[in-house]
Amino acid sequence: MSLMLRADLPQTKEQVKNNTLTTYFPINTKDRKDIFNWDSVLGYVVKTSFRKELHLEKLSDEEKQAVKDDETSESKIALEKFKTSCEKSFKTKLDESEFWPVLEKMYFENDQLYKISPEFLLFKTIKEKGSARDASLGGMFANQLQNFYFDKKPNNKFNFLENELYSELLKLMKLSKEVIEGKLTISEASEEPYLPFMAKHLQQDLRFLGKRPKYLLSIFKEFLRLYAHLYTAQLALNLKGWQKGEPEAQLSYYILDSEKASDERYLVKDYGYNQMYQALWNIFPYLSMNESLQSKKIDNAVNTIQPLWVLAENLQQTPSSAILLKNYAQAFKESRELNLTLSGSENPQDVLADLLKLSRMQFGAKESRHEINKLYVKATESEFCSHFAQSRGRAGRVLVFNQDYLLLLTNLAIGEQEKVRFHELIKSFQSRGVFFDKQSQQALICFFERIGNVERMSDSGDAVYVRKTI
Repeated sequence: MSLMLRADLPQTKEQVKNNTLTTYFPINTKDRKDIFNWDSVLGYVVKTSFRKELHLEKLSDEEKQAVKDDETSESKIALEKFKTSCEKSFKTKLDESEFWPVLEKMYFENDQLYKISPEFLLFKTIKEKGSARDASLGGMFANQLQNFYFDKKPNNKFNFLENELYSELLKLMKLSKEVIEGKLTISEASEEPYLPFMAKHLQQDLRFLGKRPKYLLSIFKEFLRLYAHLYTAQLALNLKGWQKGEPEAQLSYYILDSEKASDERYLVKDYGYNQMYQALWNIFPYLSMNESLQSKKIDNAVNTIQPLWVLAENLQQTPSSAILLKNYAQAFKESRELNLTLSGSENPQDVLADLLKLSRMQFGAKESRHEINKLYVKATESEFCSHFAQSRGRAGRVLVFNQDYLLLLTNLAIGEQEKVRFHELIKSFQSRGVFFDKQSQQALICFFERIGNVERMSDSGDAVYVRKTI
């Protein structure tokens, strides 16, 4: 893996540009709240994981004008045309044509169409106003999935009506460009995964869910919200460890939302919400600096952006890069008018450390850019952490799992096995970045016993088995 620093890396303060971030994280500095349409994001993940897309006929001039005038949208037009083709198909096969309005109400109202099969969510990928933000979040998942895709036909169990609707959908679907003759061609991803351990789990869990399409559809949105949160928390917690090599799951303690929180629970207090919240302030400074050092294109070809920790490893192998980096650090310092004594080291990693300090300092409490990062953190917390945090009086804010997310995580952690020992389940949680202290572990066992998916052989933890709920 070769190091490709930007050829036009700023060397004077006049060349230093504003901070931008388009890699590794989907929030931008203008985002505030309710940023994403999660139904649309589902569509983008289906497009990536099934490697399928809709082949739609071009809009007529009249339809284009209607879209331009905000009288309708491209997705509404596509759905209406799909409904018309379904109506024609059904009327040729049904004895009573007046039965169609009943079917129309069953499947084309209240989003019932999207509960048949994941592929119907492809309609959600049709461009709408504001859909660029959804594509950005979809891209975050796509870069973690890399070259993963469902290479086997989904195990759909349709009734007659659903089978007819799916058959009509198949007429619109085509394999995406990465799939030739049913096989996936290796396409160069725009980013290497920042958290390989999280990418591995996402692929593994999505493959597990893909074999159970009805269950996947019932929890798809919650699944993506769960992984968006875990990725956010673990990304934030791993950023400062860029010199340690490949990231690992960092301590991040949650409690059940039915539990009481107290100051005596030091793991929850020291490695819980407050730790994560402080780490969120590093996301924009660290990742925007990482992006500013790398070229997205080299000789008109896409260059795969590397994580900060990979960049650091490669810099260590190219000592000559220190001069370029030192000049950039000096230019950045002058441009932002920051008071930091640079290391003066000839070691590229030391100079990179200077650049990251400078990037963080520009958003300090007394700096003019402070509000930018403050709002960035607020948007990140609102979009990816709000379902996993609660205020608990004197104990302050804590990270929590509610019953629905806990059952989902449990089913994912058990995976293809029928049941696992409780302590193995805890290890599987931890490998995904979810930690519970001893008190929460006892609460977990009580919860599992209450819903009846526990086999207790003795009072010993080793003899407690937990089953899936599906």
